[in-house]
Amino acid sequence: MFRLTTLQFVFILIVLSSLLVFQACSSTACLDTTAPPATVAHAPVYQPKLSSISIPVSIPLSAIEDKLNQEVQGTLYKDDNLADDDLMVTVLKKGRMTIRAEKDKLYFSIPLQVYAKGRWQWGPCKSCPSFSKTEATSFDMVVQTESRFGLTDDYKVNTITSSSFEWGNTKPYITLGPLKIGLARFIEPAMKQQMNTIARQLDKEIQNRLNLRQYVADTWVQLQKPVKLDNNLNAWLTVSPQEVRMAPLYAHNGSLHTRLGISSFIQVSTDGKPKAQVNQTLPRLIIDSRLSDDIQIGLTATVPYTQASSLLQQQVANQTYTFDDGKSQLTVKDAAITPSGEQLILMLDVDGKTKAGLFTKKLVGKIYLRGTPYYDAQTASIKLRDVDYDLDTKDMLLSTANWLAKNKFKDMIQNQVNIPVQSQLTEVRNMLQHTLNQQGRLHESVLLRGAVSELALENVYLSPAGIQAVVNARGTLTATIDKL
Repeated sequence: MFRLTTLQFVFILIVLSSLLVFQACSSTACLDTTAPPATVAHAPVYQPKLSSISIPVSIPLSAIEDKLNQEVQGTLYKDDNLADDDLMVTVLKKGRMTIRAEKDKLYFSIPLQVYAKGRWQWGPCKSCPSFSKTEATSFDMVVQTESRFGLTDDYKVNTITSSSFEWGNTKPYITLGPLKIGLARFIEPAMKQQMNTIARQLDKEIQNRLNLRQYVADTWVQLQKPVKLDNNLNAWLTVSPQEVRMAPLYAHNGSLHTRLGISSFIQVSTDGKPKAQVNQTLPRLIIDSRLSDDIQIGLTATVPYTQASSLLQQQVANQTYTFDDGKSQLTVKDAAITPSGEQLILMLDVDGKTKAGLFTKKLVGKIYLRGTPYYDAQTASIKLRDVDYDLDTKDMLLSTANWLAKNKFKDMIQNQVNIPVQSQLTEVRNMLQHTLNQQGRLHESVLLRGAVSELALENVYLSPAGIQAVVNARGTLTATIDKL
């Protein structure tokens, strides 16, 4: 009978242990892959489209009338030289100036009070002493004007006015003793000569009071200031205006109407207050009769990478994937998402095994997948296409776990990744809808109202803050100048 000595028994144990350790090391593949650096593309894929903010603008004639009556008061004309034509005339505004308008014309009715002083001289003969008499009178008249209006490229209302007048309730006369002498035939020629002066003065007053430049300039600057829409989402609306267009003015239903078109880039973001540099320079006005009242606004829903990683973990972590009729399997223990240029990197911490004959080979470590994000309209979510192993991971799998490199694991992950953004887009849209539906002011005289009608996908791109889905919102925006 063969018996082992103690020394031989120990030696055999050492050899067996070594063989077991060798077999364990040789049957377990440890993935020591390097994580790709987390970067984003230098320039985002998405470029906002130029949007034409066409704002119907109405200016009530009552507002113009109030403004002119407030500021055009007192003496309108004064001639205090009696020596040149034996007549002195002072014209005062009496009562309220009224305005009406039709198409491209304004009609003014201006009640006036006229104070006149006349001198009459009489000499019976060359050698006889002359006699003179100076008398003063006052009377009423109403000046009627017609002004054809248009717009200039420096945002002014240009008017060409013609005028006439008619006597009021009190006609001009003087009393010389028992005589009452009418002065209308003396004053009418002088007043007719002054109608052109009054018309030019009225043109000047209209252009000064209806200078739209101040309102457009204020709107131009105010549009560029970021507006916070929501505190929880940290959502901001930004507008970058580029040019200004305006349709010709026309009168209808007691108001002057036009359309103000501001070509702009408009965006709503949820990654904090944008850094905006205000362009103070107002471009020259372009007269354009072909303007619509639609607006387009780019809505951005941002999913931070931490949130995307959490969603990925919910979808794939602790799941076991089987291949080759159950001979191979892989369990995902952890997962994370990071950016890499214009692609997303999926990190999967895995534990797997495959069986070949009597031997089972294990796989542990991290694998990295690359995929291009896109927006899926049917599910209103961000998904991945063209998913493949990162180059370093692929090389490692081909040398240590060829079975995993050749199976369809990457396709399974591609089909499973789903980052929903519908709720964020809906919330951002509701915020914008709420903001536009509420009347607000860009200027103390400019009242805004608006509505959002529909959403349309534009693009998905990666930013340092997260995955951003950009959707184009269409709607309308109206403005009323209710104070001058």
